[in-house]
Amino acid sequence: MFKKIDFKGLNYKDLERYDSHDLKRENLHSFYQTFDFLQLIKKWPDIVGPKLSPVTSPLKIKNGSLFVMAKHASYSHQLSFLAEEIKVQIFKIFPELKAVIKKLVFQTQENFFNEVKIQESKNPAPPKLHPQSPQYKILKMEAERLFGDVEDPELKEILTSIFIQSR
Repeated sequence: MFKKIDFKGLNYKDLERYDSHDLKRENLHSFYQTFDFLQLIKKWPDIVGPKLSPVTSPLKIKNGSLFVMAKHASYSHQLSFLAEEIKVQIFKIFPELKAVIKKLVFQTQENFFNEVKIQESKNPAPPKLHPQSPQYKILKMEAERLFGDVEDPELKEILTSIFIQSR
C-alpha cells in the first residue's frame, strides 16, 4: 500500500527514509525533475576516471536505471563489469541518488561522440607557426626587441613564447 507523501517540502535526504515501494511513480517523477542532471554530467570524469570519461556519458535516469552512452560496444561491455564500482562513486558524490538508481544500463551510440568531434573540428585551434617560417622569425625579432632588456634567459624565452602565441 502506498503512503501519502507530500513531495513539495521533501528534500533529497528525506527520500532515503522511504522505501521505494512507498513512492508513487508520478511523485517520483517530480523528484527526477528537481535533480540537476547537469551536475552528474559535469562530475562524470570524477566518477569513471579520465580515460573512460571522453568515451562515455550519462544519458538519463528512468525507471530506477541510469542509462550511460558509450562510444563503442567494447566500452559498454567493460563498464558493465565496473557497474557496482561506478554506482559507489556516484553515491559518494550524489548520495541523494541512492534511493533512485538501482542499476546501470549501458548503450552504444557512436554518433553522439562523432558529433562532438565534428563540433570541435569546426572551431579548430589556430595553426602553430613553424620556427623556420618568415612570420615566426619576424615575431621573434620583434619579441627580442621588446624583451631585450630582460636579463634572465628563461624568463626572456617565456615572454617571447607568449608574445608569439598571442599574435
